[in-house]
Amino acid sequence: MIKLFEQNHFGVNTCVAYDSTGECVLIDVASQNDNERQAILDFLCTNGLKPVRLLITHPHIDHICGAAWAFEQFGLKLEMHRDAERMLPIAEQSSANLLGFDCGNLSAVPKGYIKENDPVLYGHSSLIPLDTSGHCVGSFSYYNKEEGFVITGDALFYGSIGRTDLPTSDYDLLIENIRTKLLTLPPQTIVYPGHGEHTTIGFEKNNNPFL
Repeated sequence: MIKLFEQNHFGVNTCVAYDSTGECVLIDVASQNDNERQAILDFLCTNGLKPVRLLITHPHIDHICGAAWAFEQFGLKLEMHRDAERMLPIAEQSSANLLGFDCGNLSAVPKGYIKENDPVLYGHSSLIPLDTSGHCVGSFSYYNKEEGFVITGDALFYGSIGRTDLPTSDYDLLIENIRTKLLTLPPQTIVYPGHGEHTTIGFEKNNNPFL
């Protein structure tokens, strides 16, 4: 099961993936004000959920700006693609001020690394990290095979793909990763992107003009 919260002035989809055990994973916590933070807390409380993992899809400031709050609230280290960490100082020191984000003391948050295809476990469920770098280095999508959904961050959107005109972007790599890691998933797989509405792998395979 999954719940999305549209957060901050970039409209990031913060994700809570959970199952019947009550354990859950927080992905791209992007809260920037008390109302956004409270929305997450209320959902967790109402549904009796306990966060056990804190992940990001990629290290752009709009997707990591709530990580320090999540660490302070739940005591969870921030887990990511190893290549993502080298971009965190850029996000914290320059992008945050330039783009109007408050990321708190992100540098003080403990970090951990996950590897492609190593399951991220919660309750009786798992998310499989798929390296979908190209929008920027250190990008993961997270696939739940049993429930048939994938969280793609800024790799794949409804009718579009992630920007590749930013530092560390690589258009050819992004297209290759989407085609080999995402479009090979079952066509009925629901795609939850980092911004905007959900879609399916089958729809994007047949209709996305970039693919």
